[in-house]
Amino acid sequence: HTMLLISVCLPVFQYDWFAWVPNSPSTMRKPPPTQKGQVDMKYIMESLPDRGRASWHLGAVWALSQFQDEELFLGVYPDNYFTDQPALEATKTFREKLVEVTNIIKSRNEKLKLPYWYLSPDRIPNSVAI
Repeated sequence: HTMLLISVCLPVFQYDWFAWVPNSPSTMRKPPPTQKGQVDMKYIMESLPDRGRASWHLGAVWALSQFQDEELFLGVYPDNYFTDQPALEATKTFREKLVEVTNIIKSRNEKLKLPYWYLSPDRIPNSVAI
């Protein structure tokens, strides 16, 4: 489920999750344990990527998490591929629902010390361009 969520909201969520290298190390220097109870902090630290690889990982994650200058967000379709009335109505309804969800998230965030923007439609790119 985590990977599906990450792929849906890549830029919004990616850096916050992947910048902490132990959450998703780009490589491991030791094999995974084969039995429970074999791992201690020393083994974990020796397994995580070295500084060079971790720095490369952070740079790549940072670059991939940036929005483009002219980013199109969820529900924004500059080209009119559909002209029939049912499709236009469905698009209008979809956009209205996205505004409702965005407003709910904004309202909830007003009460939080640390706002939670993940999956807010106004911060989810319309597509992934890597």
